[in-house]
Amino acid sequence: MTDPQNELKLSAFKFHEQAVRASVGGKPLALDALELGGEILVVLTWLGNSERGLRKPEYVLPLSAVAHQALSNDQDAKYKWAIGAPLPQSLFDGSASRQFRRQFGVKSGPALTLPLKPPHH
Repeated sequence: MTDPQNELKLSAFKFHEQAVRASVGGKPLALDALELGGEILVVLTWLGNSERGLRKPEYVLPLSAVAHQALSNDQDAKYKWAIGAPLPQSLFDGSASRQFRRQFGVKSGPALTLPLKPPHH
């Protein structure tokens, strides 16, 4: 039996599609973010299961671990946050070592499953 307290915490998350502006390898990127337990987690890589039409965050970067700036609280704004320093490509393509990921505060994604195609409002 699962602990109902844990389930509550996981269900209380907010998905922000393409809400984080970052520079990766000199190219501007828009990244998804999850708001979970008062923390903003930038999704670096997703694990997809196309058969089921689902995806899970594989690696996340806590926004608090990098220099960033809040851009807007406006629901209709394209970006909500911007990461100040360029992020290394290796954090996205899976080639970063565990130690390197740790330097950036990268951790395994939370046990959340989302639809492959986010619902459009």
